[in-house]
Amino acid sequence: MELNTLPTYEETLQHLDTFHNQERVGVTPAAMNGGSERMARLMKRLGSPQAAIPALHVAGTKGKGSVTHMVAAALTAAGLKTGLYTSPHVSDIRERIRIHGRPIGEMRFVEASAPVLHEAEAMRREGVAPSWFEVMTATAIVAFKNARVEAMVLETGLGGRLDATNLPDLRLVAAGITTISRDHENILGSSLTAIAGEKAAIIRRNIPVVAMPQDAGVMEVIRDRSRALSAPLFVVGKDLQVECRKPVQADKPSIGQRLDFETWRSVYPDIPVAMLGRHQIENAGMALGLVDLFLEYMDREPLDVIALKRAWRSLTLPARMEVVGHTPWHIVDGAHTPASAWAAAETVTEAFSTGERTLVFGVAKDKDYGTMLRVLAPLFKHIVVTPFDSDRAVAPEELDAFIKAEFPKVKTSVAIDPTHALELAQAATPVDGLILTAGSFYLAGEMRKLAEGQASLAR
Repeated sequence: MELNTLPTYEETLQHLDTFHNQERVGVTPAAMNGGSERMARLMKRLGSPQAAIPALHVAGTKGKGSVTHMVAAALTAAGLKTGLYTSPHVSDIRERIRIHGRPIGEMRFVEASAPVLHEAEAMRREGVAPSWFEVMTATAIVAFKNARVEAMVLETGLGGRLDATNLPDLRLVAAGITTISRDHENILGSSLTAIAGEKAAIIRRNIPVVAMPQDAGVMEVIRDRSRALSAPLFVVGKDLQVECRKPVQADKPSIGQRLDFETWRSVYPDIPVAMLGRHQIENAGMALGLVDLFLEYMDREPLDVIALKRAWRSLTLPARMEVVGHTPWHIVDGAHTPASAWAAAETVTEAFSTGERTLVFGVAKDKDYGTMLRVLAPLFKHIVVTPFDSDRAVAPEELDAFIKAEFPKVKTSVAIDPTHALELAQAATPVDGLILTAGSFYLAGEMRKLAEGQASLAR
């Protein structure tokens, strides 16, 4: 590809899709091998743009997306031009790369990806082609360089040690470790401490770390690495405080919750947080800790309380306990691990006082769907199981058989696709009830489009 002739946006996406996409086909240990070396090689060919931008890097199992979005919104409110890179996307690939709170434009995406795809093709000819995610990560960094961002917030994709976001020569200001639980055990290890070791590998020498409260063994891993690398460690609930002043009111999700914070730099009283769920309290505390560390590094004053209120008052994330319908309530959540299923179950019962509930559930083959359904199923009168647009989706007949065996009193329906699933769920749920779609970000993305289509027809 000649760099003096840019392709169209559609041609760029087609070219990107020629690289191995582990998100679509599933991640294997073999696919992860050599990833760090490939990424280092790719970034060096691009001139190592990651070395020039002050960065925050967040790993963990649950809460990474919420924390990184909160951090980026707060830094933007502080007046810094901020770049945010997250995964997966829900509806549009450009959601992964945000500048100043907005998804990157199509032509900006093309301009950033052009040199990356050029170098990736050269590596492919040499027999060391980067993966789809590695190309996307490099594209995000180049986009941030092109936009001259002053702050870069990176969410790890999988693990930490071998993840493409664990960039060589990264100008890291602080690292964050959210709650760690079991996921991707074939890659990260079969024990919590092994998984913690992989994720804590983003901690670097003399660079401060903010961590969530953890299982004792997990916290020991984080403390040991921080101590070995002389990395100052700040733990939410110990070194920075957050309390709920006013919880979410039942059936009034748009009001959100109000929180009080105290960090080593300042006090932030009565801050509104629009994101639903008790788990967002600690997420917000961690986010504010990272923001304080970044502003301190930039020799700036702590964030103004009014600016923080403005940043978080209406901040919501696609497919994170997102309300997409009201009569009945329809909540779309990308919960795809047991821990996120627990959070979804807790939020549904605390934030909504409803009639009968219906669960729409689809899940990937590498997920612990048995534990997830044991958490969720008791809360629902009716469960609709469905496939989604991925070869990794578990057959709905398999899910149906599991639910019938484990929860014989729960009514089930088998859908042929998400459109059919939504029709079945709406027919089964009274107007004062609730539908929760969960199990996969792929399913969440498809369901959001369907709900948006229904809403536009109703207008």
